[in-house]
Amino acid sequence: MRPNSRVSRCGQALILAAVLSGCAQLLGGDTKLPQRRYFKLHIEPLRGSVEDSERPYPFRLQVKGFEMPRAYDRTNIILRRDQYELRRDNLHYWMERPSDMITDAVKQYLRQADLFTYVGGDRDFFEHRPDYVLSGSVKAIERFDSGDLWAAHLVMTMELVRQADGKVIWQDDFDEEKQVFSPAMIHTVAALSGILGQRMQKAIGEIDFKFSSKQRPAPIASDGETAPAVRDTVLQTEADHYELIPGKLAP
Repeated sequence: MRPNSRVSRCGQALILAAVLSGCAQLLGGDTKLPQRRYFKLHIEPLRGSVEDSERPYPFRLQVKGFEMPRAYDRTNIILRRDQYELRRDNLHYWMERPSDMITDAVKQYLRQADLFTYVGGDRDFFEHRPDYVLSGSVKAIERFDSGDLWAAHLVMTMELVRQADGKVIWQDDFDEEKQVFSPAMIHTVAALSGILGQRMQKAIGEIDFKFSSKQRPAPIASDGETAPAVRDTVLQTEADHYELIPGKLAP
């Protein structure tokens, strides 16, 4: 019985080897399994300021961890085929959870702009109370992929709150999509980075103007009373003084 068992096992081994050899020939002898690739958003250097800006403003800012739906807060990059279907990409990953990645990116932009004397995260304010808190949520960070059309899609909200009285000083929400012309994932990640960079450029300009405008005396109306503030109208144009300058450090 033992010799027969050995012959049987040898026969099975030969059959398996023949099958594997045949598969290798069909796939090509040098065929390799695709490797996972990891990506991270790029932080573009900022340059520029609002006229009469007095940065850095003497306040402590806490950037709270951004909230995100569980479907998006995973390391797999999320692909959207249509309004109904989402799927996880098993070859392309974020280097960290998107909620942490976005929070860190926002902190880096604010520190780079030198808006406040101190900018920290949740862990930096266990013993100290911040003067202002910036919080927000990421409702979607994904790649639209229909098979022959690709786009980067980012949906976010942000607001700045004064802790002394709970007043919302500034807020923004956006839903932006940018088409890319290559299926390579690096182009989608670059487009997502560009969307976030442009929105942070706008946000920093607006926040800077909000604080710098407080230093200006309010205009006096003809009846002797303080004229209504018109800062919100000017705000949209003043914010454009910030520019993204690729490859250069902030001043």
